[in-house]
Amino acid sequence: MLVLHLVVPVLLVSVVMYVVLCFRPGITERDFIPKEKQGKKQKHVLFVTAHPDDESMFFAPTLAYMAKRTDIAVTLMCLTKGDHGGQGEVRKKELIKAAVGFGLTPESVLIVDDANLPDDPRRIWNAALVAKAVEDVVVVGDVDAVFTFDQRGVSGHQNHIAAYMGVKHMALTSQRLKFRAINVYALESVGLARKFSSILDTVFCLGAFVASRNSLMFVADLQGYSMGIQAMAMHESQLVWFRKLYLVFSRYMFINNYAKIN
Repeated sequence: MLVLHLVVPVLLVSVVMYVVLCFRPGITERDFIPKEKQGKKQKHVLFVTAHPDDESMFFAPTLAYMAKRTDIAVTLMCLTKGDHGGQGEVRKKELIKAAVGFGLTPESVLIVDDANLPDDPRRIWNAALVAKAVEDVVVVGDVDAVFTFDQRGVSGHQNHIAAYMGVKHMALTSQRLKFRAINVYALESVGLARKFSSILDTVFCLGAFVASRNSLMFVADLQGYSMGIQAMAMHESQLVWFRKLYLVFSRYMFINNYAKIN
């Protein structure tokens, strides 16, 4: 009974908080563009993922938010074509369709096809190689902010973790970026219970957001959630039954929290 008395109020508060944040998104809005670049007419944001469908399964609330910002151009860089099951060419097309659903153009989707970066959960990628690939895009595109996975990769997938390690390596060691203002953010990984608690995780997400002024939080309202669902529907080759459940129960379809890397 004591557990119920403690848990039920927390769950109710989470639901109320989620509804409030949907109608008052300004509560969690923070600048993620460096101060030196606030005056740019068109800001440039880069998302670095490991596989086609990562953008829809993990970063949907953030991409849905970016879609509303007319002053932000988004580039999606996927480090593989998702060829682990031999469906690489199919998944490339699915990724482009999903990205268009988030308001991106096909030209703003960059898919890396490098034998040294295979879609393989058992292979650990070379961080310097990932860093170089991302750095080239950042420099050429004058990117202002980068979003990627954190050191646990949300699902623990080695390729997700390697994406983080590569982006971090770039952010901390790149000589070409030494005198360029750029913010780099890592998507927070959480435990299994929180991961599949849907909007009930809102109170904990908000707590983490308030605790660190360098953190970011993006909440998908019903329109944003619908955008994520429709984008994931484009990944037909991956839409097996357990991923359909994921779309309902995963907090990553509703909320994204980020920590600043650099």
